[in-house]
Amino acid sequence: MRESHVDHERNKENCHQRLASSILSVAFNEYVCIIHVIAPVTAVDWCERIIRFNNTERACDKEFIIRRTATNRVLNVLRHWVSKHAQDFELNNELKMNVLNLLEEVLRDPDLLPQERKATANILRALSQDDQDEIHLKLEDIIQMTDCPKAECFETLSAMELAEQITLLDHIVFRSIPYEEFLGQGWMKLDKNERTPYIMKTSQHFNEMSNLVASQIMNYADISSRANAIEKWVAVADICRCLHNYNGVLEITAALNRSAIYRLKKTWAKVSKQTKALMDKLQKTVSSEGRFKNLRETLKNCNPPAVPYLGMYLTDLAFIEEGTPNFTEEGLVNFSKMRMISHIIREIRQFQQTAYRIEQQPKVIQYLLDKALIIDEETLYELSLKIEPRLPA
Repeated sequence: MRESHVDHERNKENCHQRLASSILSVAFNEYVCIIHVIAPVTAVDWCERIIRFNNTERACDKEFIIRRTATNRVLNVLRHWVSKHAQDFELNNELKMNVLNLLEEVLRDPDLLPQERKATANILRALSQDDQDEIHLKLEDIIQMTDCPKAECFETLSAMELAEQITLLDHIVFRSIPYEEFLGQGWMKLDKNERTPYIMKTSQHFNEMSNLVASQIMNYADISSRANAIEKWVAVADICRCLHNYNGVLEITAALNRSAIYRLKKTWAKVSKQTKALMDKLQKTVSSEGRFKNLRETLKNCNPPAVPYLGMYLTDLAFIEEGTPNFTEEGLVNFSKMRMISHIIREIRQFQQTAYRIEQQPKVIQYLLDKALIIDEETLYELSLKIEPRLPA
C-alpha cells in the first residue's frame, strides 16, 4: 500500500513536469517547422524571385504572404518568450543556442521586411547580452565576496546600508528559483533538497537572516544596548518595506517575535513607543491573518522591483494541488487547475524579473552572511533566561 501511494505521488508530480517541458518544446518546434516547411527555398531561389516579381506582384504572391505571416508569429512568440521567461535560456544553453541559430537564419532571409529585421535583431540582442550585469548575479557569486579582509560590525553600519544589502541578497536568492520547482509540491517531499534545491536555499536564507537579527540583539549584556539594537532592526525593517522587500520585513519581525527576544520585558520597556507602533504596523502588513490578506493587497498596489514572501505562494500552490485533481471525471487534463497554478507562477516571475539597482557593499554582505555570528535556538533561549531570569511564581 505504501509503495502504491508513493507511486501515485510521483505520477502526480511528473504530470506537471511533463506538461511544463512539453508545452515549451512543442511550441518552439511547431513554429520552427513553419519557417522551414512553408517555403523551403534557397538564397538563390529568393534572388530569382526578387528579379521575377516587382513589389506589387510580390504583395499578391500567396506564398510570400503566408511566409511573412508565419515569420511575424514566430517573432512575436520569441519576443514574448525571451522578455518574459529569460530564465528558460539561462538554465538551458542548448535551447538558447537553438533559438540564436534560428534568429540568425531568419536574418539571412533576403525577403525579410524592415520591421521584421529590426524585431529579429532586437530579440537576438536581448538573448545575446552579456550576463555579467547585477541582474544576473547568483548567490554563489555573492558568497565569494565574504573573502573580504575585514567585515563591518553591527554598530558601524547604518540602517540604510543594512536594509539595502538585505534587499539585494533576498532578491538574488528569490530570483534564482526556476519555475519548475513550483510544480508538484516538491518542497514538501522527503527528498525536497534534490527536487527543489533553490526553494530550500531560499528557506534556509530566510532562517539564517532571522537568526542573525535575534543573535545580534542577544549579544548585548546591558538593557540599553539591547533596546537600541531592537530599535535599529525595526528601522531596517521599515526601510525594507519602503524598498518593497516584504520578505526582509518578515525576516526581522519574525526574529523579534521569537520567544527568546519577546520575553525580555525589561528590554522592551526601554524601546520607544514610536518604535513599538512602527513594529505593529509592519507586523500587520506581513501578517498571515486571512491568508496574508494585507500583504496581497500591498503587493497588488506596488510596482517591481519587490521581494514578496515566498511562503505565501507555496501555501497557495499546496492548497490548489491538494484540493483540485489533475484530471477531470472524463479523464481530460484539468486546465482550470493548470490556469490557477500558472497565475501564481506568473506573479512570482513578475517579481523575479525586475532587479534592484543597489550597489553591492562586500563588507556589509560579509557581515550579513557570517554564520559565525549566529547563535542556535537553544543557546539563544538560555542566554535570554540568563539576561532576564524568570520571575518567581
